[in-house]
Amino acid sequence: MSKLFNTEIASAMQEKNIIELSQRHKNNQLDSSDKEMIEVLDVFAKEIGTSGKTSENTTLISELVKRTVEPLVFQPDTSILSNIFNMGSIGEFDETVYTGLPKNTIKAYDAVRGGNVPKSYVDPSIFQPVKHKLQVETELNYSDLRRNGWKSIAKMTEFTREAFEQEMFNRLFAGVDAALDSLTGEQNIDTGSTLTQTSTETLARYLRDMSEGNPFMIGLSKYIDGMARMSGYETYLSNDLKDELNRVGRLAMFDGVRLSSVPTAKKTTKGNTLIPDKRIFGIAGIIGDAQMRGEMRLYETYDNNAEKVDLKFTGYDFEYTIYYLDKLSRITFS
Repeated sequence: MSKLFNTEIASAMQEKNIIELSQRHKNNQLDSSDKEMIEVLDVFAKEIGTSGKTSENTTLISELVKRTVEPLVFQPDTSILSNIFNMGSIGEFDETVYTGLPKNTIKAYDAVRGGNVPKSYVDPSIFQPVKHKLQVETELNYSDLRRNGWKSIAKMTEFTREAFEQEMFNRLFAGVDAALDSLTGEQNIDTGSTLTQTSTETLARYLRDMSEGNPFMIGLSKYIDGMARMSGYETYLSNDLKDELNRVGRLAMFDGVRLSSVPTAKKTTKGNTLIPDKRIFGIAGIIGDAQMRGEMRLYETYDNNAEKVDLKFTGYDFEYTIYYLDKLSRITFS
């Protein structure tokens, strides 16, 4: 594989996102530059599948995957997580201290003119972050590279991104669930085995009372979809809402609170639902901070005897802290 060809691959990597390229290919929406990149990458992939690693194509697969995966999973701006956490990033070795904005603990007392009352104080709390370090190890067989060419690398890139994103989503919501264990009353409602109109209205009222913006409820689709079919609630639905329910299978709002649905059938690669089962969470605003730490590191090792490329994706480190517990609530099912 010539140095000139390696330069062409590197140039193509700078310009194209391989997952987006794969999607345009599926939709038959390729332009001339897309086709040129596919041709270059296809030759590159099949060359490895035929002759293994050469002295010149040292880390091109890992560089291609990293360039595509890292911006997507390290900057989840469009994710629902950005409506729950202040999302950011820090250096690999940065020290961090998370300080929640102080809760109002100033007290007002009866007084006489010229007299004094007890002092009251604002005391910010300092929180220790919960840290996670994720890693993926996999392989690409030479035979697959010969058979499917660039598509093998594109599919591996897509699978890697999904594995990291879904695991982070699951872990952050597990943290939200754990934070709610210490709460009681309207913030932690046990509705028994059946979702009731009363419990859902209690949750909605709490969210409206505590929100400064746009509160929402979120749960697996099997629960969110069922809200419109709770016994007695159908009498509150206008004809327009009934038409919407028939058209899309769910409502966008309940009692003035936005509804967000997470697909029940969609699971992490470990087989877990993306958010905890038998829960509806209420979010009344930003509840804390979540940070990506450092940069993703990828390593590739060519094993010509086994005719495969071993891939290691590491450095997917993130941490979070929750300090606005008054913005959280949930309904639990038995």
